[in-house]
Amino acid sequence: MSFSANPNPTPVPRIDYQKLTPEVLDGLTSPIVVTGWPAPPRALDAAELKQWLHGQMLWVYERNAGDAWREWSADDFVDAWSAANANPGLNVVDVYLQDPRFDAVFPVHAAFDAANLLNGDPRTAHYRRSVVLTAPGAYTPMHVDSYGCGGWMYLISGEKEWELVHADRAARLWDETTQDYADPRAGNWPEHTPTWTTMLRAGEMMVCPPGFVHRVATPTRCVGFGGAFLPAGHVRRGVAVWRREQALGQAGSLDLADILQHVSANAAPSVQAAIAAALA
Repeated sequence: MSFSANPNPTPVPRIDYQKLTPEVLDGLTSPIVVTGWPAPPRALDAAELKQWLHGQMLWVYERNAGDAWREWSADDFVDAWSAANANPGLNVVDVYLQDPRFDAVFPVHAAFDAANLLNGDPRTAHYRRSVVLTAPGAYTPMHVDSYGCGGWMYLISGEKEWELVHADRAARLWDETTQDYADPRAGNWPEHTPTWTTMLRAGEMMVCPPGFVHRVATPTRCVGFGGAFLPAGHVRRGVAVWRREQALGQAGSLDLADILQHVSANAAPSVQAAIAAALA
């Protein structure tokens, strides 16, 4: 049986690493997979991961073990995650890495640093890069990334199956009964909802535009990096998602409007205009 909820999903378009630009990110109308990265995928053992993450605390989303967040030390997590019978709920995707030494491990693509408004405020600048460590069998249901941001994920090893829905369809997918997005595995998926799908493999990057609803299944153990981004071309949508999260009582602790006003103070006139329009 196909992973997709749609009998005829659209394959996620693919572009080469060298063609990823700030303008591409600013104008995204679909998810994309970025290929042709200069750093080839490679196998990683537990010892190397522990060396990378030494001293780091990891927030683990144990979705398959009671829908609970739990804080682990990196050493303890890697031991549990790398075990042959690892709990499929062991999933780290939003642990942000501020330490500049990770630039030597995986540098953020210049297009993200140039287009990402979040880089302009110290409260969100570290969102530029996070670590991805996922056990086999993990599943993340349909959701929209926090604060209306877009996200990217590059896999060093492993594979993840993605299904995505355009942001304009998000309201149709919201289930008032569960106060969550409809999900095919819950049996409440609306018929005739167009989707994009892909199997993301080692050496590839998924780019999910701001506000797009998506779900991810992980058939094999994964290592990678990710990050959040919000370009000027999508700031209106990002603010709309954040305001909706506020109305539902689901927004995080950050004040996105205040962050964008801080960013605007030192931005180009075109960016200032986009932020002003979004916040109006």
